[in-house]
Amino acid sequence: MTRILKAFTLNRSLWTRKQIALLAVILTLGPAAAYVSISLARSRPVTSVVLSDQWKCTKTAGIVTVCTKNPG
Repeated sequence: MTRILKAFTLNRSLWTRKQIALLAVILTLGPAAAYVSISLARSRPVTSVVLSDQWKCTKTAGIVTVCTKNPG
């Protein structure tokens, strides 16, 4: 264990500041990107002025709108 610690302290090129900064950016932006992509992919209910109340519409990713007719 002391040999590893000694090697780390003597050889500072194991982790440069640039590598540590890059790792911090990846660890910060990775979950943020995942959250944004999941929230965009989730379908949301949309009210349609053109269709009657018999239809239920959802919009996914802000692009795709799907409407289904309510039973009854």
